[in-house]
Amino acid sequence: MPVTQQTISSIYFKELKGLKDLEISFSDKSVTAILGKNGCGKSTILHALACLYNPITDIGEKNYFTRFFKRVNGFSWNNSSMVATFNINGHTSQQEYSKGADRWKPRTDRRPNRDVVYIGIDTCVPDIEKIAPNLTNLIMVDDQAVEQAQRIISSASLIMNINYSEYVKNHRGKKIFSKVTTNNGNGYSSLSMGAGEQKLFQILEILYAMPPYSLLLIDELDLTLHTSALVKLIAEMVRVADNKHMQIVFTTHREEVTTLETINIRHIWNAPDGSKSFVLNHTTPECLERLTGSLKKQLEVYVEDNLAQAIARQVVLDEGMLRYVAFHQYGAIENAFVVAAGLDIQEADAGKCIILLDGDKYQSEDDRMKQMKKCYSGTEDYREQRRIRALSHIKQFILPDRKQPEQYLWEQLKMTNGELSTYANELVPYNDDKHRFLKDVCEKSGDTETNFYNRLTLDLHSEPFWNNYVVELQTWLREKKGILGL
Repeated sequence: MPVTQQTISSIYFKELKGLKDLEISFSDKSVTAILGKNGCGKSTILHALACLYNPITDIGEKNYFTRFFKRVNGFSWNNSSMVATFNINGHTSQQEYSKGADRWKPRTDRRPNRDVVYIGIDTCVPDIEKIAPNLTNLIMVDDQAVEQAQRIISSASLIMNINYSEYVKNHRGKKIFSKVTTNNGNGYSSLSMGAGEQKLFQILEILYAMPPYSLLLIDELDLTLHTSALVKLIAEMVRVADNKHMQIVFTTHREEVTTLETINIRHIWNAPDGSKSFVLNHTTPECLERLTGSLKKQLEVYVEDNLAQAIARQVVLDEGMLRYVAFHQYGAIENAFVVAAGLDIQEADAGKCIILLDGDKYQSEDDRMKQMKKCYSGTEDYREQRRIRALSHIKQFILPDRKQPEQYLWEQLKMTNGELSTYANELVPYNDDKHRFLKDVCEKSGDTETNFYNRLTLDLHSEPFWNNYVVELQTWLREKKGILGL
């Protein structure tokens, strides 16, 4: 069968296990990490992805929904439903999957053709713990060469910081175990490996064997792996996936991966009342913690990135309220609406939070409502009022039409006096990448990004444009200052 150029763009869960009314995308990058609290539905997403396709080669798995969604105590999974959006040979198509009274639909042989491999958490169980405890004769024979062993050895050596020289398979009866040899001559089987070392070799062997345009799913990638090894492994996964046009989706609890810019980051959060599931794209652990934790300061300001946080901090500082305000970064602008909906569902203390947009997108109330409806759906009479209430927490910096924050602030900086103004005036305007304006000024200054943004806002906060630019945050702070008696 010829290779089919394809990806899965997204999957919408109407209802599946603990997931409800959730759409998660896998676009932008070839590797996607799914994070969230225990029980939020991370593994459920992988299990669903594993069952979407019909395999092409012997490598691909033919997964039935009943492998992951079994009948237990009479629960039959009826009314479970999801819709997957595919891009196949440049054309977009959708397929609905559901569980009726008798079986899951559609049948496996009627699903799109694609090789999928699912690696579960059982790979973390050391081989020595899988054999009978009364066995003492562990002599193994019949060494078997491993396809692409040299690539596996090279990558494993880099990731584990161990110089491997050989990787083969050993047979003991019907069981197959891995065996490695290091450059100093030490040889040992997977029966003597640590769980992390064993898991790494299993993942690399499958990764290099996967065909082009296939899908690899790994549950709890971080389990048993040290953070440094995990980061190196992810880098290798990205390289291989990009070269093979594969997609890789993994779950993890390791928040260090959220700093990686080479992968998609998806945080899953479920409303406490079970009415809705949310996904936040490229957000920060602190923002997610706020949705699952409690208000720690009297007021909270949510912003998109470091620049927006520096601006907001200067306004708060000017109002003498810095000790009362916590800052959180929500990442991608669409996350602002997810956070607003999440805070509204929790209701408690939501009025003490403001969510700031940069001002270059979703400027009108109509545009904001359209976006809010995407993440806060429902047709009940009360739902519209809830959406309006959620939107009341969203404000913005005021930008001239068609301006981006970096470009606008660069233009204002040029009209000030001082060192940063000199650097700003030395730059030639960019037509293709307006985000570079302030980045290049920062590089010219030789300062860190944090220090540069603090200097920038200090230079700008007394300029004529400033009060109008930050008026919505300024007004909100002054209103809260009066209410709270600060």
